[in-house]
Amino acid sequence: MASLLNRHWLVLCAASVLAVAAAPISASAQQLWFAPNDDLPRGPNGDLYLNHDFPHLFDPSPTWDPKIDVFKISPKMGSVVGPAEGLNRINAFLRGRRIALAVSIGAALMDNRNPTPGECGFGVEGMSRPGRNAADFRRLKQLGIEIRYVAMDEPLTFGHYYSKKNACHYSIDDVARRAAAAIAEIRQYYPEVRVVDEEAPPITTTAQWNTDFPKWLEAYRRAAGEPLDAIVFDLDWSQPWQAVVAPGSRAARDAGVRVGIFITGARPGASDAEAVAAYKRNLQAVEASGLKFDLVDVANWTPHPSRNLPESDPDTLTSVLAWYRSHGEKGDHDGQPRI
Repeated sequence: MASLLNRHWLVLCAASVLAVAAAPISASAQQLWFAPNDDLPRGPNGDLYLNHDFPHLFDPSPTWDPKIDVFKISPKMGSVVGPAEGLNRINAFLRGRRIALAVSIGAALMDNRNPTPGECGFGVEGMSRPGRNAADFRRLKQLGIEIRYVAMDEPLTFGHYYSKKNACHYSIDDVARRAAAAIAEIRQYYPEVRVVDEEAPPITTTAQWNTDFPKWLEAYRRAAGEPLDAIVFDLDWSQPWQAVVAPGSRAARDAGVRVGIFITGARPGASDAEAVAAYKRNLQAVEASGLKFDLVDVANWTPHPSRNLPESDPDTLTSVLAWYRSHGEKGDHDGQPRI
């Protein structure tokens, strides 16, 4: 393990010379991110969280109004199994509309390049084997895909707090070092990419999260040589989420880190209509809280809504975007990336 992490650390040191620190963005320039389900097969039957209409989001005359700032693709879509034709189509669509692309990644590096009996992290969300991100982003670079952001899939959540099967329980400093090494792999090919961290505070107690979160921000800054560009909170809407988001937002901004929030819908099993209604309730709850966010990420990783399109259908995910632009705090998203 030590030799692998040492090699990644050397890459990090070299890459940090080329990396450009993200300029702070004012609260008045709130970004709207969009992260829908794609059409790649998952699960035992290949139909888990599968939205067949995903490719039509990028039609020449799409049935939605793409007034967003950032479009985010899944770790699978951004990996070596993501279809080259589809990635090129996404890239051309976004580039033509000046929409930035974000790629979600596993960022808590495991110890072994190959499966090893008894290893922690096997099958755990957010984990990544050494070299995997390098292979994925080397291919993306070869395809000519333009990437502005990478979004880390909850490294602190799954690397430190997670306590189910194959949990690692890395220390906060160790998670930060592993995440920084993962970003160093990517910066071999995208030296100016900006790093967004997505985390789920409900995995532990409010008191523990509020104590640990500033330590995490500082640990990552030390390990990577620069602060995160943004933190995005993944919430359980049935809990009093303001108790972690309010102090977390203060800690992030004190550290020079932008603050974002996921907007998601109902739990798995709901209908499309129920899910869309939940999105709207949650957006209204965010606005009613009085908390200010630098980015809002309308995302889906559940079976509903089962369709992304068309925007004119009130039970689709793009209809949520349209509703937010009409009723949300910011109604001026014009597809100009605020970077």
